Amino acid sequence: MISTIFQENIFELTRHLPTPVMIIDLERLRQNIRAIRHALPGVALFYAVKCNADPRVLAVVQQMGAGFEIASVSEAETVLRLGAPLERIICLHPIKSPDFLRFLHRRRIDILAADSVHELDKIAEHAPGSRVVIRVSVSNEGSLTPLTGKFGVEPQAVVSLLRHAESRGLVPYGITVHVGSQCERLETWGAALNVCEWVCQQARRIDLKLSLISLGGGLPAPYSKSSPSMEATGAVISEAISRLRLPEDCSFSVEPGRAVVASAGTLITTVVGLAERVDGAWAYIDAGVYHGLFEATPPGGHIPYPIIVKDARRAPRVYNIGGPTCDSFDRPFEKLRLPELHVGDRIAIHLAGAYSTALSSTFNGFPAPAICYFENLVR
Repeated sequence: MISTIFQENIFELTRHLPTPVMIIDLERLRQNIRAIRHALPGVALFYAVKCNADPRVLAVVQQMGAGFEIASVSEAETVLRLGAPLERIICLHPIKSPDFLRFLHRRRIDILAADSVHELDKIAEHAPGSRVVIRVSVSNEGSLTPLTGKFGVEPQAVVSLLRHAESRGLVPYGITVHVGSQCERLETWGAALNVCEWVCQQARRIDLKLSLISLGGGLPAPYSKSSPSMEATGAVISEAISRLRLPEDCSFSVEPGRAVVASAGTLITTVVGLAERVDGAWAYIDAGVYHGLFEATPPGGHIPYPIIVKDARRAPRVYNIGGPTCDSFDRPFEKLRLPELHVGDRIAIHLAGAYSTALSSTFNGFPAPAICYFENLVR
């Protein structure tokens, strides 16, 4: 899918705006939610708030009837202020502070993830009676940002954790997996669901009936032509679900972030400096690693953002792109082929709506990108 703002003269529309500025297309956001639902019929959608917590983004998610996946008191308070029904709020973060657990218990948000005996004991103490889902480790092959290691238990350990949860007065409610962020290998989704089926079979052997299988995040955004479409990913997931020998009343959920909001955002930046160095030409822009472009770096997943320059008719050159700060890590792009750049040129970085403004700061005194909405630009 190509954002609406790809098809417009984005530089003309934003010429009066100071940079850096993030343009958010709320209609594209709605279209993305519809596309996910069409690709995954019968799978409940919970938006991962951490991806982009802009108030109008969250309002659209709420208006579309989707739920929210939260991981902190602040995120929970935000979606509760929106009026989100309790049944549309879940917390799949496997590690939660006692204060957070007490908050969730007071607010009756009770679908909570865990991946250790210690976490289950903590939940039992501070949020008694909660419905718990166990985070299961699965392959992250084909993901731009693998997430294995920090969270998750091996499938063989899940049943013992479910039994422990039951012994502590908790409800063994289900399991959750995560195939890694921006998972572009379709087979990885099928393999994860096979693991889910195996775990459910083991649970049934001891008369534990699981009610929820959460597929976590990882649905891909269309960063490049090689990124699988939502239709293709959904077809693989739906086919795998259809083959699972699970009770009919077992429900499925998915908790995407970038697939919802990435293509709804375009970051507009300005070239503020140029230099010729031993390793080639450099251009410096007013948004960098600390101001919306962390995911452009290898540690951030090396996301291949589509990038355009206002004057595309100039002869191409290869540039290293530096951010505005004096930190040497602030170099979001290397060896990028662009039309020749001049100081004052504007650059549009498309599909930048995910994990960009959410990870921005005012480090070194430079401003985080402002937010502007596409619908306000075309009135």
